[in-house]
Amino acid sequence: MATLQETIDQIGTAFEEFKKTNDARLEAVKTGNESKATELGTKLDKVEKDVSQFSELKKKIELEQQVQKDRIEELEAKASSPGKTMQQKRRDEHKDLFIDWVRNKGENPVLSAQLTDLQKKMIEQKDITIGTGAAGGFAMPEEISREIGRLELLFSPVRRLVKVVTAGTSDYKELVSKRGTTSGWVGETGTRTATLTSQLRERAMTHGELYAYPQASEWSLDDIFFNVDAWLAEEVAEKFAVEEGIAVISGNGTSKPTGMINTAPVVTADFASPERSANAYQAVTSDLTPGGVAILADTLIDLLYTLNSAYRARAVWVFNSLTAAAIRKLKDTTNQYLWQPGLQLGQPERLLGFPVETWENMPNIGANLFPVAIGDWRRAYYLADRVGLRITRDNVTNVGFVRFYVRRREGGHVLDNHAAKFLQTL
Repeated sequence: MATLQETIDQIGTAFEEFKKTNDARLEAVKTGNESKATELGTKLDKVEKDVSQFSELKKKIELEQQVQKDRIEELEAKASSPGKTMQQKRRDEHKDLFIDWVRNKGENPVLSAQLTDLQKKMIEQKDITIGTGAAGGFAMPEEISREIGRLELLFSPVRRLVKVVTAGTSDYKELVSKRGTTSGWVGETGTRTATLTSQLRERAMTHGELYAYPQASEWSLDDIFFNVDAWLAEEVAEKFAVEEGIAVISGNGTSKPTGMINTAPVVTADFASPERSANAYQAVTSDLTPGGVAILADTLIDLLYTLNSAYRARAVWVFNSLTAAAIRKLKDTTNQYLWQPGLQLGQPERLLGFPVETWENMPNIGANLFPVAIGDWRRAYYLADRVGLRITRDNVTNVGFVRFYVRRREGGHVLDNHAAKFLQTL
């Protein structure tokens, strides 16, 4: 807690310094003192990095605290029911056997056979979703899979924002209402005619296999103090988070999810006739400020209120760090900064009153790009994990090292293209 409070205090101090420095820079620009403006601009860049770093640290600490809270609640629940169930014992045995298999430098047929038999029993009892023999790889233990998922949340906001489902088939589809229900007025004895009902739009995602291929030396696997499961979880989670973030934004749909801006957002309004493509979000266009260095404050307000109020209740801003640097400097007509840091426990950064997430895979500010978006992302986009994580070991390709081919089949697509708006800078 002390670390979190210290970080919050650092954010407040850094943000006050940021405002003071930026105000002085703007004054120097106004009075034509170019050398002073340049000097203050250099200082501002450093202060801005401090604000950003402290804010990201606060977010990570809060996420870690939530994870620890969940773990404590899980342990308390187990403590209230002494003794392990057969399911818990199987999962413990699964993890222990899995770690032995990972540490083994060669292909041990006995370990592989034991792991195969155990996973078959677990599949029958529905303890895991998939598991095959050595040729097809083994299912990751639930505890390690959960740790990978937790680290993915730390490395990327994608899975915190969009809708994530577990699908039993690659034919999984979602239905989205296009609205269209109509009504009418009638007197007591008037004739009632049928009104139109809402139409449903079927959304089918594109699929692929997301994989990572980390390797460890045989010496490290021999070392009993080498935490192999933690190493494996971190290596896989970081790679997965990066690749998934890219795919969700700009994936072309070929053996991967179809990204949000794979079909470029267009200016056509919601429910216009003719309506825009189901794969295209609405764009709000904006000229850059002179020199193309930032975005106008008024255009962010326009973007926010183009989003239907039904979606604004859970709306979150997304953009990358370079865009964040430009937006942090913006003020409203009363000379107040649009961006406010979160200076309380659990309070996120806010822009125009709505939470902010830094999504590094968003485009930079530039001509005919889409650097800023806001929306209810659980309605706007969805991911489906086809099966659980699987792993295959390779101790042949690189002598002295063991490689681990970890993969997860998943898909993704635009869900409700009314639920998010993108800013297009011209």
